[in-house]
Amino acid sequence: MLELYLYRGGWQLATLDALYSDGDRYAPLVRAFKEVKPRLAAVKSVLVMGTGLGSAVHIFRRMGYHARFTLVDYDAVILKLAMELMPDEQSKDINPICADARNFIAGHNEQYDMLIVDIFESRVVPAFVTENSFLQKCHQCISTGGIFIMNYMENKDGRWATLKENLDKIFPTNKIIEQGLNRIIIATV
Repeated sequence: MLELYLYRGGWQLATLDALYSDGDRYAPLVRAFKEVKPRLAAVKSVLVMGTGLGSAVHIFRRMGYHARFTLVDYDAVILKLAMELMPDEQSKDINPICADARNFIAGHNEQYDMLIVDIFESRVVPAFVTENSFLQKCHQCISTGGIFIMNYMENKDGRWATLKENLDKIFPTNKIIEQGLNRIIIATV
């Protein structure tokens, strides 16, 4: 069950135990974007899988950068809310796509300067996100020199070790930032 809140002048999307989106205050992406800030001016296209309310767009634009965004989410209601709550000046360069991320990326060949994976079901990252085949396809959809960002939450289910092993093979130049239960992975292609 999702809840929509107006908090301190911004929209939040949450479940009972997880915050999915917090406008331009969404901590995992704020931290990731600060980490790669010197490279953001060169980013002209961004794929976001796991849209929330479009926090990636809000943060990117608040930092003074502009790019075309493709937002992929399997939940049509969330995607609709993201577009309805997006300021008009921000929504013109956004392509919303209602699709399952695994199926979308499997059949997708376009490349992006930045690819963000922020996919959760409550506080659980779906198993396919840690799979080698999904990560390899993500890698193929990132332009040379591009940036990969993943927000991952450790739930002591053993998948972190698998994900870390796959990341090291597919994205050997990666950095992991721990923020509470979240692990923010930043990699260069």
